[in-house]
Amino acid sequence: MTRLTAPSTSPTPNGDQSKQIEVTNNSGVTACILTPTTNNPTDPANGVMVYDQSLELLKATDGTTTINNNATQTFTLDQYYIDPTTHQKKYSTLYNLLVSTADWLSPVANLGVIQIMSKYAPQTVTAESLKSMKEAATFFQTINAYPNSKLTTDFQTAMSGAQTAASKAADGSSGSSDAVADSIADNVNKFFKSTTSYKDVTLASFVAMQSYYQAFPFAWAAYGDKTFYLYATTGSTTQFMGTITLTKPTTLDVTLPNAGYSCTFAPAVKPSDTTSVEVDNSQSKTLVYLNGLFVDSASPDNPALAVKGLFMVKSQFTQTPSDTAIIPVLTGTVNGMMALGFDQPQKSDDKQHSDYWNVLFAPKGVAQIFESVMAWGGAVMLLHFVGTTLYGIYKWARGLGAAKQPTMQEMFEQQLKSIQDALQAQNQDVAQRMSDGQMSAPSSPEAAMQDLAVQTGNIADEVNAASLEDGVNAMNTTMQELAQYMSEMSQDQLTQLEGLGGQLQDVQNALTNATSETLHTVVQEQVQAMKDLHSGMDGFVDSVSESLSAQSAEMIKSNQTAVQEINKQIEESQEEQEKIVDDDDPAAEPIDE
Repeated sequence: MTRLTAPSTSPTPNGDQSKQIEVTNNSGVTACILTPTTNNPTDPANGVMVYDQSLELLKATDGTTTINNNATQTFTLDQYYIDPTTHQKKYSTLYNLLVSTADWLSPVANLGVIQIMSKYAPQTVTAESLKSMKEAATFFQTINAYPNSKLTTDFQTAMSGAQTAASKAADGSSGSSDAVADSIADNVNKFFKSTTSYKDVTLASFVAMQSYYQAFPFAWAAYGDKTFYLYATTGSTTQFMGTITLTKPTTLDVTLPNAGYSCTFAPAVKPSDTTSVEVDNSQSKTLVYLNGLFVDSASPDNPALAVKGLFMVKSQFTQTPSDTAIIPVLTGTVNGMMALGFDQPQKSDDKQHSDYWNVLFAPKGVAQIFESVMAWGGAVMLLHFVGTTLYGIYKWARGLGAAKQPTMQEMFEQQLKSIQDALQAQNQDVAQRMSDGQMSAPSSPEAAMQDLAVQTGNIADEVNAASLEDGVNAMNTTMQELAQYMSEMSQDQLTQLEGLGGQLQDVQNALTNATSETLHTVVQEQVQAMKDLHSGMDGFVDSVSESLSAQSAEMIKSNQTAVQEINKQIEESQEEQEKIVDDDDPAAEPIDE
């Protein structure tokens, strides 16, 4: 849980100057500084955290909390911890200074500082630091939205390689601790320098952004006010469960939960009526944002509502490759039912204005989509597992290096396991709460990547199958219209019409009988069958065109165009799925301030 404390009593300029640090802000924005309230360099749990822990807003020696652009302020670092060996109170000489924007508390720089020779080196925050954070935000959102891309797989490979290299540097020699930290920084930075769009990202900026999203609800509200519409599935039908409303305060207040953001859930007036999104505000519940989850504030450890925010690309739900906007999506459980939430109302009787109609209301496959998105929410947490682990090792090794202590292989492995166990326990807790105890977090990043590939394919197949059903319905309407003119058809034409009807029935039967294991192949086969049927129908309509009324001809033409567009869209989406595994710079329109 992130707790933000008010600034402590203002230190005086004449205080212990060995504990003071000068920070110059040349970032281009007004900034403030947050720091964890327990800077214990030997604590593995502390090593994996940046924003998701107790934080303090530092007050400068002049009593203010902000640093204007092109200005310098002095801060006092005065925290203590209990040494696990001596059990004595010890001054912390290692700090994370989380330089943040004064308006949204979003990361500007993640500065690791160490007291050496009884002083802290002056720090300067640059425009390049802010650029690194912005690139890190886009990178984090992109690998979450495109978990099967080459960019994501290359990142995972690079992080694993960096871990191996760091392990080899832990040889117990003099300077081995600094060598471990340098190896991590060098290898991670090498990966980012090799990318097309993220050359300025560092491990520190990546972990800072990941932790920021996990600690604060601002991004899910698109840095403003936002309402999400939650739907649940019973397995066979969809219900409207209510809304989650995120409301921005006039001013963020770091002494309040969610920094003052209001997060409320209002239940639906009539869940079974999916033509309405009316809610009962008199029954609203207050939610709290904890460790990336929106949960009941009244019972956060055993919540009736627990939903997690995800960054997903819109095309995942529309299967239209040009829909490259990254959208906020909520997944989890409400009153024991799997829930899925979008920031647009979706109505079952208004398909034209409901972008995600096939995701929520299609006759078949909705339950599978809900399950896949929830599984995605559990697996995507592992994408930053190795990176966050490396950051924890980096901080730990830097602390040992500052104390002139070496790092031996056994020490490295113990610390690595401690951090991994802490992260896995955290991920497991989130997975259990968001699924009402029905889901476990993947056991490893490799397992998560495999699971994400499966779930991505499942969602695409279900949405494409629903689109094919739309094509079947359009074709069926055409068949019904043509049947009115049977008395004017020749025997050959009647035979042709019957054959077309049989082909259409075959497509419908294939879709109806498909299982989750066979659906991908069925969709591929039936797209071709629909193309053949579309071509045959064009020829048949030409042969009877003189008998058709202008109204019938126009309606049939419209249906044929719809079928053609559906076939084209599915083929393009399938091509995009095949291409993404080789894409090291996928198109993304991130959510930003």
